[in-house]
Amino acid sequence: MVCSRDREVAPSGVRSLPGPENWGVWLIALPQTLVAAATITGMAGAASSAVILALPGGFTAWAVVLLLISLVLVFFGRYRGVERASIVMALAIITALVAAAGYVFPGTEPLAAGLVPVLPEGAVFAELLPWLGFLMSGAAGLVWYSYWLTARGYGAAYSLTHGQEEETVVEKGDLPDLTHLDRIEGEHIRDWVQIMTVSTAIASGIVLALLVSLLVLGAELLRPQGLLPEGPEVTAVLLVLLGDVWGPPGAWLMILAAFFAFRSTIVTDLDGWTRMLGEGSIFIARQAKAAGGWISMRFYRFVYLFGLMGALPLLLIVTRPEPVTFLAVAGVIEAIQIPLVAFATLYLNRRTLPAEFKPSLSVVILTFAAGVFFAAFSVYYIATETAVLFS
Repeated sequence: MVCSRDREVAPSGVRSLPGPENWGVWLIALPQTLVAAATITGMAGAASSAVILALPGGFTAWAVVLLLISLVLVFFGRYRGVERASIVMALAIITALVAAAGYVFPGTEPLAAGLVPVLPEGAVFAELLPWLGFLMSGAAGLVWYSYWLTARGYGAAYSLTHGQEEETVVEKGDLPDLTHLDRIEGEHIRDWVQIMTVSTAIASGIVLALLVSLLVLGAELLRPQGLLPEGPEVTAVLLVLLGDVWGPPGAWLMILAAFFAFRSTIVTDLDGWTRMLGEGSIFIARQAKAAGGWISMRFYRFVYLFGLMGALPLLLIVTRPEPVTFLAVAGVIEAIQIPLVAFATLYLNRRTLPAEFKPSLSVVILTFAAGVFFAAFSVYYIATETAVLFS
């Protein structure tokens, strides 16, 4: 777990990177506008693919309805119930998938053979990048974590959240000075770091178990039937993972879980991107000496929530109902941006954190290695796609 001053990984921190003013903000915010539109389009379609299995109506119509409802919920901040229901369904589906994988488990020998590094004939490794970009949280999710910490008042954000409006943009000068803390404040930060470390370790373990379970189920159930989740049939294909093991109850559980997973992702993404892109836009507007609405978070809530992530996805849903394609495009950009977030975090940790709060050497090495891995894979992907484009 990498500790950083709460909002120092968000645009308010990235803008302090050395070099031209706000270059880091531009490098994160501009590509994320594409990711936002593509991800919301894909998730709305994926959620619709679950609804059409249980209710009458077409794929496009339900995708439009779900997106409109999500926009209203996020605008008024009334989606706590969706979050709680999604947590319950997430626990249920993870338990069911792990149990199903154990039921069809082929044995340790085939699993061990699959873990041996090989180069399959005809494999297109560039196709892995979109899905690597969405592992755990992606580049955008790493940035949103800073907003979540601030909203909840955790760590150094405690002093920022009391007596302030939700839409207040925290300037660099308002960030708390961690170099002059009393004993109680220091203990508060240390407890917070411990909580973050434990929660991240638990989350990583759950994700690892889930990924292994999905690999086993995909190899044992989907591959023999030649099935691949794509288009409006995303959930219809995925329900095979539980339906072939537990019968109709398993299939219905998969439908419900898929709906809540995709639906909760939509509202989370709408909220996160509105905050991140809005704050980044304000910094860029201030650099251009703009005033009035151009430096108002309320203005950008309308622009990004109802424009970029409302009108544009609605148009794409109607004209091209291919949720997996849009998610793949978003995943590629996310993966390419992960090195920037990783290296920026390491730099800001070294520059801003007191010695007692800095991450350990092993964490720094692992974070740096992750950044190098994604950077190398991104270069390979870009080179491969460029060669195909000009061939």
